[in-house]
Amino acid sequence: MRIDHHNIYKLLHLKKIMKTKWGIVGIVVFLLLFPQVLCERVERVVDGDTLLLDNGETVRLIGIDTPEYYKITDTEKFGFDEDYLYEWGVKAKLYMEDRVLHRDVSLEYDWERRDKYERLLAYVYLGHEMINRTMIEEGYARATPEFDFKYEKEFMELEEEAKNEGKGMWHTENEKNPVPYAVIFVSIVLGLIVFAWFKKLK
Repeated sequence: MRIDHHNIYKLLHLKKIMKTKWGIVGIVVFLLLFPQVLCERVERVVDGDTLLLDNGETVRLIGIDTPEYYKITDTEKFGFDEDYLYEWGVKAKLYMEDRVLHRDVSLEYDWERRDKYERLLAYVYLGHEMINRTMIEEGYARATPEFDFKYEKEFMELEEEAKNEGKGMWHTENEKNPVPYAVIFVSIVLGLIVFAWFKKLK
């Protein structure tokens, strides 16, 4: 086993700082101002909202929910059928892989550190970019108001914006309104044709 003398020195220096009152205060302030913790590299993307780090930890992104590609998704929460959600589950996973796979990320924690499956619950950052936020902005994920988290209001607003702009899986939202009008228009035209035909027979 190789001993890293530089790391030992840093630990001893940290212990000296923590022995002083102002040292403890400084550390507390630092943790409050900089809640992100540097983590290991992303080893594998499980799906659009779950990552496996190379230190063995599994991370579940807080505040978002992407469609599943390996099991049935709760269709009521998304408002789409299973086949459509499966398609976007695959797309969400591929997009997440493109963003973070084999790259170093940092984590920001919320009220709870782990879920019932012992996964880390976190906001994942790639540099200054919060990936949770990006997934909602690009239409790969929905916000989860059924859970309590500190960015809930912001995430809900971002979801509405993504829907209004027809981004990602929400692109069909902008296609839903024109359909009834097209049907009405065709019905009117056919009605006029039938009416003119009957009038001509008379």
